[in-house]
Amino acid sequence: MTPDQLDDLLDRSSPTTRAPRDADITAMIADARAEAPRPRKRRIAIGAGVLTAVLIGGAGVAVAADRFSWWPWAQDPVGAVSFTMPNGFECELRLSEYSGGGDPAFLADVNRALEEWYASTDVVALAEARLPQKRADYAAMTSAQDSELEAQLAELTPAERDEAIAHNAWAAEWTAWDLVVSDLETEALRDAGFPVPDERFAGSERVSGIQCLDLDGQPYAPGGGR
Repeated sequence: MTPDQLDDLLDRSSPTTRAPRDADITAMIADARAEAPRPRKRRIAIGAGVLTAVLIGGAGVAVAADRFSWWPWAQDPVGAVSFTMPNGFECELRLSEYSGGGDPAFLADVNRALEEWYASTDVVALAEARLPQKRADYAAMTSAQDSELEAQLAELTPAERDEAIAHNAWAAEWTAWDLVVSDLETEALRDAGFPVPDERFAGSERVSGIQCLDLDGQPYAPGGGR
């Protein structure tokens, strides 16, 4: 299989792609998160590899002391969650404020409540208690793709297959964390007195992004051969 074909397989397995079958996954996730108050764009930030220009482009990206390169919005996020994946990768998930929409005052109150919640809550501990079920839910939602994925993997060399499998596992774990944190945020807003869902969220958006260090302590570059 050519490198272009491998890149295509990796791209199609990533939760950030726009391939048709991933659109189906996105729809299933959206159904599972029907009460979540906002649309959320998701990004991967990477420090090296073939996807750098596509995903971060270099413009306005700050390199922090932790060797991660963050977009401008993520340099001052509303919340950040640092955790270790089962594969040993050290990761951080960052979430932006709400923006847009037709009620800026309402969104400002929401953003303030979320900042206070992140500052006073052990989000990792809460998330870890729910991750096993969320992983199982995500696996069930994507199980229809298993035969297609196996057919694609069969076309790869052993090294390419290992890379693709590892990438799929990383993408699934990231998705599970993103979904769990979303659920926890929704509960936190309700506890703070915000009705969720609420029409005042209409038209608003926010972004979440993840970065990871691999077992060598280097930024993980999906599809970058690491």
